[in-house]
Amino acid sequence: MKYDLLPEFQKYSWIRLPTQPWLLRAANALMPVIQHGKKLDSRLQSEKVQIGDCTADLIQPKGSSTDALLIYYHGGAFLIKAAAYHKNLAQTYALEANCAVLFVDYRLAPKYKFPIPVIDCFQSYSWALEHLLFKKLVIGGDSAGADLAMSVMLLAREKRLRIPGAQMLIYPGAVCRSDTESMRKFTDTPMWNSVLNARALELYADKKGRNNPLFMPLLSESFEDFPAAYVETAEFDCLHDAGIEITERYRKDGINVTLNETRNTMHGYDIAQRSPYVQKQIEKRIRFLTQCFS
Repeated sequence: MKYDLLPEFQKYSWIRLPTQPWLLRAANALMPVIQHGKKLDSRLQSEKVQIGDCTADLIQPKGSSTDALLIYYHGGAFLIKAAAYHKNLAQTYALEANCAVLFVDYRLAPKYKFPIPVIDCFQSYSWALEHLLFKKLVIGGDSAGADLAMSVMLLAREKRLRIPGAQMLIYPGAVCRSDTESMRKFTDTPMWNSVLNARALELYADKKGRNNPLFMPLLSESFEDFPAAYVETAEFDCLHDAGIEITERYRKDGINVTLNETRNTMHGYDIAQRSPYVQKQIEKRIRFLTQCFS
């Protein structure tokens, strides 16, 4: 099926993220070299930190006395390492929003099934609260990373830890249900679709864990005490309706939500970093972060 994507996204229309274990191993081995990711910007400094059984990159503007931190969890269906464009975007957030970014490299399924990725992400959050001591804090992620950010906030609320001041969720799924219209409709979309989504969830979690809100945050009875949110959706995305449901649930619980429904886009559309349209959407994310940090 053809979709009315913007021209700059057409060249990515052949891409489908792998869900076969042998392809996942190959993709993760190649991830550091594909997409021609840029080196660390000369205006930034980066430090690799060990947090429990995972690592993270702490990226900061050089010479800055920023008191703001973004904790960010990358997408990849809980299966795939961060791509070059994820790391490029982390640098952009650090520079443009004048903040530090803790970019977390959590362990991946199928070797490390749920709840291990959630545990890694929560440990990184707890570590940041204890060691980094930034006054202003935002949590965020894209796709699976956005879902993990929601799980972390559920755990932080349960354990009565500090809740972040805001959240930035880029095309979240909250490990969404299979009965939404967008799930039924988008079975062959580029980058990601409902067929791949079902396969990924089989690899991510055993059936006995799937009624846990930490697996599927949309199962939570309430999002009370969650902070203000920026939610971004893609038009031709099987996760589109989940982003809308998250927004509606948040608003019902009294949470202030900025919803950005992008048009003529597919899941992961911001891989086209040079696209003028993508740059406009990133500006909206930066504006949200800047407002939160100011």
